[in-house]
Amino acid sequence: MNGRYILPFDTSTLPVIDTDFLVIGSGSAGLRAAIEANKHGSVLLMTKSALKESSTRYAQGGIAVAMNVDDTIDFHVEDTLKAGVGICNPQAVQVMVEEGIERVAELIEWGAQFDKEGDTLGFTMEGAHQRRRVVHRGDATGIETTDALVNHLRKQKHVKVVENAFAIDIITEDETCYGVLALVHDVVHWIRAKATILAAGGLGCVYQCTSNPDVATGDGFAAAWRAGCEMMDMEFVQFHPTTLILDGAPHFLISEAVRGEGGVLVNIRGEQFMGRYHENAELAPRDVVSRAILNEMQSTGFPCVYLDVTHLSPDFIQKRFPTISRTCGHYGLDITKDLIPVRSGAHFMMGGIRTNLNAETNVSGLYACGEVACTGVHGANRLASNSLLECIVFGSRAAESAVNYARRLDQKDLERVRVQSESSHSITDSFDVECGKEKIRQLMWEDVGILKSETGLKIARDVLKEMNQVRSWSSMAAFEFQNILDVANLITQAAIIRTESRGAHFREEYPDLDDVHWKKHIVLCRDEQPRLVD
Repeated sequence: MNGRYILPFDTSTLPVIDTDFLVIGSGSAGLRAAIEANKHGSVLLMTKSALKESSTRYAQGGIAVAMNVDDTIDFHVEDTLKAGVGICNPQAVQVMVEEGIERVAELIEWGAQFDKEGDTLGFTMEGAHQRRRVVHRGDATGIETTDALVNHLRKQKHVKVVENAFAIDIITEDETCYGVLALVHDVVHWIRAKATILAAGGLGCVYQCTSNPDVATGDGFAAAWRAGCEMMDMEFVQFHPTTLILDGAPHFLISEAVRGEGGVLVNIRGEQFMGRYHENAELAPRDVVSRAILNEMQSTGFPCVYLDVTHLSPDFIQKRFPTISRTCGHYGLDITKDLIPVRSGAHFMMGGIRTNLNAETNVSGLYACGEVACTGVHGANRLASNSLLECIVFGSRAAESAVNYARRLDQKDLERVRVQSESSHSITDSFDVECGKEKIRQLMWEDVGILKSETGLKIARDVLKEMNQVRSWSSMAAFEFQNILDVANLITQAAIIRTESRGAHFREEYPDLDDVHWKKHIVLCRDEQPRLVD
């Protein structure tokens, strides 16, 4: 990375939009942060696409929360720590699980209609949980959660929403954040804020096969990296075991809840195979299931395996999984009668911008929450359906921290700031941005994916280094290319450093867990050497 900023600019000549609190991203973390910050000042929520377009909206399984009669906070904490393979932050996990109960109750109060069994909430089972603790709305929990948060947001008096706006870079002076350089209505602006909350979502589109929406190009991770944020656990990319693989169909997520309700995986020979890989079979941790599926594909020479629910009641399937049933039906697949062809896809980043329990980053005035943040709750492998829980808990916490920080600032403090950048990026208008993106995605899928080897990782590192020499800044797609490239570099660098296998990170030369040397976190920071922290 040659330049701190992508574009040359002078804040004294840019059009300025002022706000007390800037929230970047409209997933559940960003929405919850904006709702909380609204109580204390003006809020500008900017989102890359439409307000309701985010990874949250595509979440199917539900929200894990210790509210069932036979469940406890301790059980939920225990399951989360076990899934994280020894490197979760226990304090952060405790905060998420305890405060998550209140946050979910709040969602219900705001209108979320989760499924019930009689007069009480219905809970489903998912992999690596010891209790049925996942609240859901059919297989469209993300839509229900998004709608409840957006409807409540629209009741707030001090929130302005700017859609189809792109945060290019975080503006800093003396390691303090003063908002972002943003493309708004095709014009570069300085969105100037007392406090900035980054909730920009995930990075699945760095990979060729992903369950994420098209907007998940790692923009928040890359902008934070360029701004000097500490990035932690970037080697831990979770691959969801089951995404639909069908000609003409998108890489649609087939929820883990399908296996939780009795769905089984079979290979092309019709053999159930998960019992050979883990005692919990279909309900094993996601990394185990993903590697098992890949192994079955390689051993049979077939490009997918199948998820079988044909032994379940057709009425139950239609009621419990209407979205999955409808989507598969659109492509000629009747899941009550037909096997569902699936393979794994990049799904969730456990690492990200290093934060403390209050969502503070190492850059003053900048807070991070949701998937873009590394709060420490997921460790090496996220427990199913903990993601939305993390978002609403730490989205609220990020806003509380931002409010406390902003109280110390006066508008005149912001008006005195002037930042200039002479970008060192060369402009090459002939460069095919979309071709560049696809090259990175294929490289990451093949060499920095579910299984990693030293040879493959070094090939990826060298190819990415060469791509750093080619740049084009004529469109938002070009900014996305740079972000995908920066994030791919971070993932690859961290994956080379960690010479063991832990959770979602599997090195073929180092297949074993090594707690003696590697029960640690890798922290990457711009212009600094990588370091290990406990």
